[in-house]
Amino acid sequence: MANVMIVEDENNIAAGLKSIIMSIRDDIDVFITGYAKEALDESHKIPYDLFLLDIQLLDYSGFELAKEIRKIDNYKLTPIVFITAVPTKELMAFKQIHCYDYIIKPFNEKDVTEALSTIINYGIKKEEYMSFNLKNYIYRVKIDDIIYFEVIQRRIKVVTVNEQFYLSHYTLKKLENELTSNFIRCHKGFIVNVNYISCIDKSNNYINLDGTEDIIPMGRKYKDNLGGEVYESI
Repeated sequence: MANVMIVEDENNIAAGLKSIIMSIRDDIDVFITGYAKEALDESHKIPYDLFLLDIQLLDYSGFELAKEIRKIDNYKLTPIVFITAVPTKELMAFKQIHCYDYIIKPFNEKDVTEALSTIINYGIKKEEYMSFNLKNYIYRVKIDDIIYFEVIQRRIKVVTVNEQFYLSHYTLKKLENELTSNFIRCHKGFIVNVNYISCIDKSNNYINLDGTEDIIPMGRKYKDNLGGEVYESI
């Protein structure tokens, strides 16, 4: 699922933008706020694929907010589209912030669709990386490199082809909502990347994964998650 943030303090405008975005592509999660501080805080929680920023916000300049977003490594090249009723600020935005486009208020649906459809349909792709909050920094991991997740006490162990590390304040349910369809829950305490499954032992209820010698248990009530095609191919 792609994530789009709208930072706009006029509720009707924000709602209109969200409606247009959803009409372009309905698998997008849209977060709306009218405050720059909340926008920055939220940008660290999950990765965003597109920012729509009003230049004149209640607590901050949208232009300054864009500069703060660009300081975050994950967002060096993330598309930013400005919303403005003051065209004189547009040239400064393009030059200093490298924004992708701008929308002038008042706008109509056709103008917004033309400005956003290319970004949404071609610029926003499935996440190649996943970002995790580790203490005071964000750690990025290539999704295809993740082999499995395991709950250990109150933490989650992440095992990749290169390393393993632990997450606090995460749940498997939260991860399920953020992961691509290549990941399935095979047990109450495990999520595995199906691309690494080398063998499924249905008699003894366990899974072997390439890239690790760990034996992964398979919960009986989660067998259906693996799908019939997987059983037949192994």
